[in-house]
Amino acid sequence: MTSIARASGVSQTTVSMVLTGRAKEFRIHAETADKVWAAAHRLGYRMRPRKNRSRPLPLPPSESPSQAASAAGPVAVVFVEYRGLSGDILYSPAYLGLCRAATGHEIRPFGGMKWEGLQAWARSEALAGCKGLVLFTHRDPSPDDLAPIANLGIPWILMNRDPQGCSVPRVLFDAYGMAYGLIEELLKKGHAKIAALGTDRTIPSAAGQRNGYRDALIAAGCYDPDLVNLTTSEWGEAETRAGVKALLERRPDTTAIYAFFDWHVQGLYQGIRDTGRRVPDDVSVVATGGQPVAQRVDPVLTTIRYPMLEMGEAAFRLLERIWRGESVPERTVIPGELLPGASVAPALTKVLRS
Repeated sequence: MTSIARASGVSQTTVSMVLTGRAKEFRIHAETADKVWAAAHRLGYRMRPRKNRSRPLPLPPSESPSQAASAAGPVAVVFVEYRGLSGDILYSPAYLGLCRAATGHEIRPFGGMKWEGLQAWARSEALAGCKGLVLFTHRDPSPDDLAPIANLGIPWILMNRDPQGCSVPRVLFDAYGMAYGLIEELLKKGHAKIAALGTDRTIPSAAGQRNGYRDALIAAGCYDPDLVNLTTSEWGEAETRAGVKALLERRPDTTAIYAFFDWHVQGLYQGIRDTGRRVPDDVSVVATGGQPVAQRVDPVLTTIRYPMLEMGEAAFRLLERIWRGESVPERTVIPGELLPGASVAPALTKVLRS
């Protein structure tokens, strides 16, 4: 529904009302409803039958259920440099979203392989009969790394990676927009000394957050590279606590912290408190990730959820469009979801001194 809302220029709530047959009940104009139905058809959306549904989504005239089934087939999910999908805090939701969208299709997961062994694996019988493939990996691969997959001759999608020189369809989340939006919210609250805790890795999620953070502060005229720490991707709770304490002791004028990852929020909060400061009264905190721990701390963290579930769904929808002979974009970018908490307050006019 997120994709349909974006394609038709309406809210996700409007999409829900239209697709569930309640457009008239909520006084949605017929023209708007028609736009939603048209976008749903273009994206290949299917609604499973439910009791009391007043208007099921019909198939496009050119495609019958038998034709759709014959065009599809098993889908391989390849997990390079992972042992499996189930334990990964980022990719397990994406895998779930893909499986949910692919209801009725066979999903064949493959994991534990290295890039060096990908070519031999691709030549094996593992992919016999597969009509599509979705590839997950930790690192940003090169075109040479991806060549064994590209040479298979079947449609495939690359998840959360955006390597140069690669023309395969990619599904990404809007890391730049997430960072830019969070910094804008802090700026509106009067914060000008905003530190960043992140990573200098080349993966698109990290690059997007670095650029969004920097560009928002440059536009406001208060970017300070001395407040940027890009080594925190290797930190645990203890390292985060110590690092934040050291940052605030070195730069007591800091009034807000933006973290690329929210899973070590407890260490981040404790590092602030170790300096005698309070969250959010003295130091506001925002982050990205949307991990459950962010909802369990006090105060609840303001964060943006990575749209991994929606990315998995989008990957399968792209395969469906390719099977139907439609053109697809090289980059599909999914926005994150803001989870507002209580970790942001207006900047103090008087800054604490160490």
